[in-house]
Amino acid sequence: MAVMTTSFDSPAPDHSTRARELVGGSRAVVFDLDDTLLATREVKWAHHKAVAAQFYDIELTDDELRLHWGKPFDEMITLLYRDSAPLAEMRAANHALDADYRKVALPGALATVAALLERGYRVGVVTSANTGPAVSELEANGFPVRRLLFVHGADSTMAHKPDPAVFEQGLELLAPLDIDARTTTYVGDALMDLRAARGAGMGFVGVTTGLVTGAEFDGENACWVPNLTALTS
Repeated sequence: MAVMTTSFDSPAPDHSTRARELVGGSRAVVFDLDDTLLATREVKWAHHKAVAAQFYDIELTDDELRLHWGKPFDEMITLLYRDSAPLAEMRAANHALDADYRKVALPGALATVAALLERGYRVGVVTSANTGPAVSELEANGFPVRRLLFVHGADSTMAHKPDPAVFEQGLELLAPLDIDARTTTYVGDALMDLRAARGAGMGFVGVTTGLVTGAEFDGENACWVPNLTALTS
């Protein structure tokens, strides 16, 4: 099994302050899943390399993984495994090695979600992973899934980030609660997360637990935090 290491940028104090103010002015907070709530990239890149080699005699490179990382799961494995088998078989091959490559909660993620729920926020998840596996991974890591308003994966909509329409189902669930995009903040680790949120009229907070650095979020005039603890501390 891959050994994960995670490094964090150190933001200037105003970045975390801006992020807390944005969340403080919101009534709903929606999270990305991979490398936002769960440490994913390192362990799953190793997972994909193992599947590609064992089942399809493919030697995946980091450049290939970086190119396709963050795409909807079915599209991503089709590209990574080079359409070597029917989609159902490629899914099965991937899941056959799941037990050896488990995602784990990132520092502060569980406590932050719990704190937001206790403070009365509506909390949801919008992810490029498929919904069933996303729910299972959240539950396995102790997240209070039953208290979340929704978990929407790539298989629940035809839209995918950076398309802002990826949030339409979530916003429809929030509307009867008198919550709209202007009072909703999306938290994610990727620039496509930022672009989807802004396109939908939502607030955005970047977290530097993925591939995007604080400097890159600065370049987009986006507030960011080094980990989720900074959102509620």
